[in-house]
Amino acid sequence: MHKYWNEVARCFVTVSLVGLSCVSDAGQWRVSSGLGVSERYTDNDNLTAIDKKEKFTTVVSPDISLSGSGGGRINYDVLASLSHHESSDGNDSTNPSLNGNANAELVDQILFFDISSTINQNRIDPFRSTGDDDISRSQSDNATTTYSYTLSPYLVGHINSFADMELRLSYDDQLSSDSEVNDSSRQAVSFNLNSGRDFAVFDWGLEGNYSKTDTDDDDSGQSNDDELKSADLRLGYRVNRKLRLRASLGREWNDFNSVHSDVDGQRWDFGATWTPNKRTTVDIGYGERFFGNTPTVDISYRRKKSVFSASYTKELTDARTLRSEEGLFGTDPFGNPIDPVSSEPVFSLADDGQIVDERVSFSWARQGKRSTLTWRGEHSIQQPQTSREEVVFISSSIELTRRLTSKLSFDTSIDWENQEDELDKEFETWRLHMGLSRPLGSKSNVSLRYTYTDRDSDLPDDGYEESRIILNYRITF
Repeated sequence: MHKYWNEVARCFVTVSLVGLSCVSDAGQWRVSSGLGVSERYTDNDNLTAIDKKEKFTTVVSPDISLSGSGGGRINYDVLASLSHHESSDGNDSTNPSLNGNANAELVDQILFFDISSTINQNRIDPFRSTGDDDISRSQSDNATTTYSYTLSPYLVGHINSFADMELRLSYDDQLSSDSEVNDSSRQAVSFNLNSGRDFAVFDWGLEGNYSKTDTDDDDSGQSNDDELKSADLRLGYRVNRKLRLRASLGREWNDFNSVHSDVDGQRWDFGATWTPNKRTTVDIGYGERFFGNTPTVDISYRRKKSVFSASYTKELTDARTLRSEEGLFGTDPFGNPIDPVSSEPVFSLADDGQIVDERVSFSWARQGKRSTLTWRGEHSIQQPQTSREEVVFISSSIELTRRLTSKLSFDTSIDWENQEDELDKEFETWRLHMGLSRPLGSKSNVSLRYTYTDRDSDLPDDGYEESRIILNYRITF
């Protein structure tokens, strides 16, 4: 399952070594590591409606975080974890996770180099259950470990204060531990020429993009490669300090498998950004592409104790991009880091090829002296271009955290997920989480969590109920 771990790790270590001397000279190292040990009990290990099986599992999860910078020449962040599960029935498993990003300045203010790598777990078929924690996913035949890395050198330049230029090359590889998800690689080139400091009220930009994705042939021998090319002219006008207008006109030339006759052509977009104050930003727009209209909405509002955001997008993407969007450096609406080893797999279709994703998202959070309340939701309509069927993913969650005493914290959440397709298949999952946590010292803490899951599925043997209890001890070094 982990045959690609060394390749991804070696790729990131190489960049770290390139900048090692710079970082050593500056002495700006930040290293932290930890170890978690937990005992987990479930009353339905096989996630089935009948013949439930109880099981105890011991989980050992070491992790390390490394970040640094060296004289402004290199910056990088790495977060890696490894979760090993020792089960009472002998079905042991191991899950790796990695997220690393680095930027090196190879030639002063001219040549730069970016590198990133990720390892995470994803669903293979979004309509089948995998459970909601790393143990159930590692034992499920509906989960895959996705290994990916990206190499991206780029040049920047300036035409005095008239224009700024960037030319970027990139190569990324995505590998899967399960044969049902095809491996793929992508080469891309992008060029941007944007107005410089001479343009304050009126601004402009020229942009060109090219990408080619090579995907391993599936079992039928069908090729799922695609090639995307585009060129755009962007214009902007700042009416005043609060209002900016924008427009773009361009064309795209695409080549990919599709049941639709048109996959390229002219495209345009216009919109406005309104910033009435420092706390509020409203961005709205409307455009057209070969797959139809492309309205956009992006709203954000922030006060000292509350944050609200909402967005609507309709864009062309693919399953490999959606799979790589799940990272480990997540933050809550207030910028606080989220537990790096508890993230959920994203919903995406297993099919290779291009997908039109129409998505609405919102998030609202309020933070008090002792309590934080968060409500978020998402509605995604995904239409693979290789078929005329649409798939709908809906999710919503509400979470409350409260500090009961100076050393005891409580949190609870209710999560809801719903998936349906045009064949009238529907899948619904409810989850209740409750937990207590307490520090045992300056570098260790203990937590007790309870989770109840109720899944209703149209697929046979896919619905279930489960109760899980987790006792966890974590120490940082």
